[in-house]
Amino acid sequence: MTVRALLTACILTVATVAPLRADPIADSVAAIATSVQEVRTAGTWEKDGTKGVYRVVVVRSGPEPVARLFVQWLASGADGAFTVTRTVDIKELIELKQNIGDFVIEADDDGLSIFLEMINPAADGARESYELFIGDDDSYRFGPASN
Repeated sequence: MTVRALLTACILTVATVAPLRADPIADSVAAIATSVQEVRTAGTWEKDGTKGVYRVVVVRSGPEPVARLFVQWLASGADGAFTVTRTVDIKELIELKQNIGDFVIEADDDGLSIFLEMINPAADGARESYELFIGDDDSYRFGPASN
């Protein structure tokens, strides 16, 4: 009886441990924080002999969702794998305390233009247009749309 109880305990222990995977891609997707709710790649860049793509990440939190936006430069390696070389946090969104309803990205030789539709929960969901221009040197301009 003791052997059977020990064997049952071992089986239950193994069954409750997270399954081991041999798929690092699936594991990396499973590890993405739930607050990361949108990820888009757009456009290409080249600097000092390195090439890559831009990645825009939207993170949301709170009961009345508030968004943050990050722009990343992903460098393409010789093996085709990408590495993050830079990340810029658009700090003004922290103070704005609004959600991003939608956004459109345009890339050109100077960097990215991102046009955002912001939703203001403090104003009964009023929508406002903002624009972000981010250059090759991490500098950016963010503010209400000029159109």
